[in-house]
Amino acid sequence: MQFLFERLSTLPRGLDGRQEPFDQNAAIVAQIQRIAATGRLVGQGIPAVPWGMPSVVTMGASAIGMLDAYAEALREAIVRHEPRLRDVRVETERATDALSPWRLVVSAVFPNEDQPRNVCVAAPF
Repeated sequence: MQFLFERLSTLPRGLDGRQEPFDQNAAIVAQIQRIAATGRLVGQGIPAVPWGMPSVVTMGASAIGMLDAYAEALREAIVRHEPRLRDVRVETERATDALSPWRLVVSAVFPNEDQPRNVCVAAPF
């Protein structure tokens, strides 16, 4: 299954008339990253983009409770907007980079697979 954006963004046919094959797993990973990067814009108390991720500006790097809540919000957004995945889990994980001490790990079963696969997401904190 391809979303509209994925169908529109395919490369044109080559000189030989063949089209590049669609990589569904790469498209799903890109979609997960887009979901994580989409923030809620709030103007005059009304969210302009109510389905985006909460703001991380006030979140401290050591506030593990807030990070876990953010991970749960991301899980809910992925379940809602990426129906090709099953059994979605999002966990926070310690990273080795001192400037970005946490990362988000999305674990889900991709289409036509039986075992979950881990995808690391660039967290906006």
